[in-house]
Amino acid sequence: MYISLEEPRSNLERVLKSFGMDPAKLESEGKLMLIDLGELRIGEREEDQMLGFNDLKDFLSRTLSNGKVDRLVIDSLSAAGLHYHSLRDIRKELFQFGRFLHEKGVTTLLVTESVEGVGLTRWGFEQFVADSFIHMGLEETKGELRRTITIRKMRFTKHDTVKHPLRITQSGIVVEADERVV
Repeated sequence: MYISLEEPRSNLERVLKSFGMDPAKLESEGKLMLIDLGELRIGEREEDQMLGFNDLKDFLSRTLSNGKVDRLVIDSLSAAGLHYHSLRDIRKELFQFGRFLHEKGVTTLLVTESVEGVGLTRWGFEQFVADSFIHMGLEETKGELRRTITIRKMRFTKHDTVKHPLRITQSGIVVEADERVV
């Protein structure tokens, strides 16, 4: 299940197609559920359009109860944070949301953003909610932009902490494990 809080479904479908995937086929086979929560809330008052973590919990409590979802992506935490008026409130609600997800037993990828030159994440504490923290970047190396990946945190296991280049292909993500980005 892929839940988008900002990006329209049509854009998500376009991205999938650009990598050789057929979203309609994947959904009909029960391998993908694309949910555009922004689209579901169109027409409501502007202040109601910003979903908070409790709104997500309510939605997920209903949709995850069927047991058909093994993996969940929420894109993005930054959009849910707009619902709150202080960093303290965001942090408190995000930690409660993290516990809720843990109790559901669904492998979850929480997408957040970073502000260039400011830090690793939007608020600086999102990584503390998760068991793992994977940082994907776009960096200039030798005059060209390259996608990179670094496993910054992986609880309960020893892991590679080197920054590696990665490519997104029709077959999936390919990490160039023998190369380092410096």
